[in-house]
Amino acid sequence: MLPCVAVSFFINAQTIIFEDNFDNYTAGLGVAEQSSSWTTWDGSAGLDGAVSSSFAFSGANCAKIEGTNVDLVLPTGPYESGKYDLKFKMYLTEAGGYFNVLHKWSADNTNYEWACDIFFDSDGTVTWVAGGLDTGSSLVALNEWFDVMVSADMDADEGRLYLNGVMVNQWQWSLIHNTGLPGVNAMVAVDFYGTNASSGSGLYYIDDVQLVESTGVNTNEIAVKAVPTFYPNPAHDMLNINLPANEKSGVVTITDMTGHLALTQNLSGNFSSLEIGRFSKGVYFVRVDCGDSIMIEKLIIE
Repeated sequence: MLPCVAVSFFINAQTIIFEDNFDNYTAGLGVAEQSSSWTTWDGSAGLDGAVSSSFAFSGANCAKIEGTNVDLVLPTGPYESGKYDLKFKMYLTEAGGYFNVLHKWSADNTNYEWACDIFFDSDGTVTWVAGGLDTGSSLVALNEWFDVMVSADMDADEGRLYLNGVMVNQWQWSLIHNTGLPGVNAMVAVDFYGTNASSGSGLYYIDDVQLVESTGVNTNEIAVKAVPTFYPNPAHDMLNINLPANEKSGVVTITDMTGHLALTQNLSGNFSSLEIGRFSKGVYFVRVDCGDSIMIEKLIIE
C-alpha cells in the first residue's frame, strides 16, 4: 500500500536480459520472421506482427500490431523466482489495443494460464483483469508514445502495472487473472494481440521493448498516486480504512478467493471501520475506489 505521492528507492542491481528496438529488421516484413527471440501464438507465420517505419520512438523502426490476425509473442524465461520488469513504449490509435502476460504458454499446445490482461479502448481508457478482479481504469493519450511497465516479482508474489511511471494496479502475481484461483507463480511470455477493449480489431505500435531482471527498484523517483490504505492485516473482527486526504467518499468491495462478493459498502469521510467478524477465516481481496484513487490489496482474516 502506497500512501505517498512520490518515492525514491535505492537500487541493488539490474540486468538487462533482452531488448529490441526493431531497427535491425527490414520494414514491411514480419518481426518473428526476422528474429529468433520472437514468435507467434501458435508459431504460424500468419500471426506475425509487422516491422513498421511509420511511427518509431527511437531509430527507424517499431512493431505494428494490427487486427485480430496479429498475435506476436515474446517468450520469457520461464522465470519462477526473482523479479522481472517488462518495459516498452506504446503508441495507441483510436482503434485501441491489448496485451497480456502469461504464467503458462507454449506454441505447441493449449495449456495456457494468464497472469493479467491489459485492455486499451478507443478513447485511451485502460482497464485490466488481474488477481481475479476486473478492476480499475486509467487513461493514456492517443497518437503519442507512452511508457508501459509490468513488474513480476515471483519472490514476493506480487504484480504491478505502471503507465507513464505511475503504478495503477497491484495484485498477487500467481493468481489466475480472471478467476483469482491459485495458479503458477511464473512468467513465461508476453503476448501482443491486435484486438481492443471491445474485442474488435485494434491498432497500436510498440518500440524499445526491454526485459530487466532486478533485485531492487529504480532509483528514479516514481510518481505514485495517493491511494487508500487499510489495517490491521491479518485482521479478526474490525477492518479500518483510511482514504487519501483529498478524498471524502468511496466504495469498498471485499471478495474471497473464488471471486464471491463478501461485502460492498459506501464510505464517508477519511476514516471508516468495518465489522468483519462474520467472515470465514481465509484470504480475501479488498478494493477501495475513491475518485481517481484505487487500492486493491490481499487481506488475511484469522
